Amino acid sequence: MDVVTDPYAPVVKVVTVPVPAAAAFEAFTQGLDTWWPFATHSTAGGRRGTVAFGSDAGEPVVEIHPDGRREIWGTLTRWAPPELLTMSWHPGGDPARATELEVRFAETSDGTRVHLRHTGWEARDDGAAARADYDTGWDTVLGHFVDSQSSPGVQS
Repeated sequence: MDVVTDPYAPVVKVVTVPVPAAAAFEAFTQGLDTWWPFATHSTAGGRRGTVAFGSDAGEPVVEIHPDGRREIWGTLTRWAPPELLTMSWHPGGDPARATELEVRFAETSDGTRVHLRHTGWEARDDGAAARADYDTGWDTVLGHFVDSQSSPGVQS
């Protein structure tokens, strides 16, 4: 029997941060500018900008470059603080090739478990390669998030 790995399988990452769910949700969304690794994960070519996160379904998430140029990362599809957000995901790209990002926040005895699920790779011509890149990319991004919540005041 051959075992075949699905090149379009969801990317799933789970981390725990030592803060309540409301604080984790707020930091992940409205506080994203303070911890996001712009040097490696930005539509501005590594320059540190800001991110305007919507606050309701249908609103965009926008990276604002230092020169004022704006790139849409995606559009919120569900907004249920402090437990859940979902959005299309196409940072600076074609919305027709968007993937889907779901982030859940659940309080635990040691803080908040953050469960990220990234799906929809079939929508992209380069879906398998993009999925592989995001599988490691989300490790980097969530590592910065965990560090920011474990050591408040530290910026990436």
